[in-house]
Amino acid sequence: MNAEGLKALVRQIAKEKELDVQVIKRAIEESIIAASRRVLSQYKDARAELNPETGELHLWVKKTVVQDVTNPRTMISLRDARKISKEVQIGDEIEVNEDPSALGHIAAQNMRQILAQRLRDEERKKIVEEWKGRVNEVVTATVQRIENDGSVIVSLGKVEGILPRKEIPPTTKYRPNDRLKALVWKVDPDARGPIIILSRTHPDLVIRLFEQEVPEIADGTVKIVRIAREPGARTKIAVESTSPEVDAVGACVGIRGSRVQMIVHELDNEKIDVVPYSQKIEEFVAHALVPAQIASVKVIPEERKAIVTVKEGNLSLAIGKRGQNAKLAAKLTGLTLDIHAEGEEKKLASANQEEIQQRYLLDFLSQKGVTEEQVLEKLKEHNIKSVDDLTKVDVDTLAEIFDSDLEWAQELVDDARSYLEQLQAMLKRTFSDEGN
Repeated sequence: MNAEGLKALVRQIAKEKELDVQVIKRAIEESIIAASRRVLSQYKDARAELNPETGELHLWVKKTVVQDVTNPRTMISLRDARKISKEVQIGDEIEVNEDPSALGHIAAQNMRQILAQRLRDEERKKIVEEWKGRVNEVVTATVQRIENDGSVIVSLGKVEGILPRKEIPPTTKYRPNDRLKALVWKVDPDARGPIIILSRTHPDLVIRLFEQEVPEIADGTVKIVRIAREPGARTKIAVESTSPEVDAVGACVGIRGSRVQMIVHELDNEKIDVVPYSQKIEEFVAHALVPAQIASVKVIPEERKAIVTVKEGNLSLAIGKRGQNAKLAAKLTGLTLDIHAEGEEKKLASANQEEIQQRYLLDFLSQKGVTEEQVLEKLKEHNIKSVDDLTKVDVDTLAEIFDSDLEWAQELVDDARSYLEQLQAMLKRTFSDEGN
């Protein structure tokens, strides 16, 4: 490439890739040196110089001064050497200006490949410098494509980012051109693909969204003290106010739920419970288990445990779908929660086993929005008399009994298993207490 061509190339790269001219100059010099070493291994200590203003490129190589030249790539005659320096002697090494075009077609090809890689490296360095200070920030992105492994490549303006599959909530599906908000999770210069790694599952995403939607959080009047999240399903946040005049929960929820609903919508209808934080742990546990109504809480500090009694008809609400509500409340409070219903001990003593099992079954079904009249006869026909029986029925049969699709039937089984786990733990503790 002649001088005019090189000058135009430098300008084009600077414009398209928004790289500094000196960075491009260095990349071209390094690529010509690497190409010369690969093709002409006899050259040593090569040095390139490019004038980006004129496009002139010089390649300097060291040659040994000899009387008779047998290898022109590594040797120079004394006569020619003294045209460069009059003081040079035989045996000395002298730097000689070599014509880059003399390296040949293969070297030129190698130079283009090496230059392309050098420029990619420089682009990545530039992206790292620009984005490393934006980690934990929320950005708006546009979906470009979905990879075979389920990862989503997004546009962040002039650069690409990636949402790895594990950073996408399991219930979320994307299509090209969808817009979304995501957390800048990390910037990885060694990543094989896009180096800006995003997340839609990290709890900090919810915190950042609340900071954007709630001015009282942004200015520090309201603080998010704790958060527990099951991405795509439910999040619980505990908040407190630094001002007696500001209701922390009300500020986060907004008028008629306007603020929290904006965040719920952004998170694809993930449920969000905003509860007041309290340093009184019993009170905090009761708040954490919303929407269940709590009768009492007994904390055992040395065991990091709380025994929670919920009001009648609230056991399923306290446990939640797939045990979700209880798990998130435990995570939010940092305690193991043993949950049981009010008055269970007395009812257990006065009822026979079959009545007890049926009552729990009906309690569970009522929390799922299923009434006794709808299904009791069908359940009896299939000999389903308890929650335990329900977990052992195949999904196709349940879908037929409840006149539902397979997805709802599978969800019913999963929720029944979680309910049963909590129920068995409660019964075990109840009978253990009676024996003491």
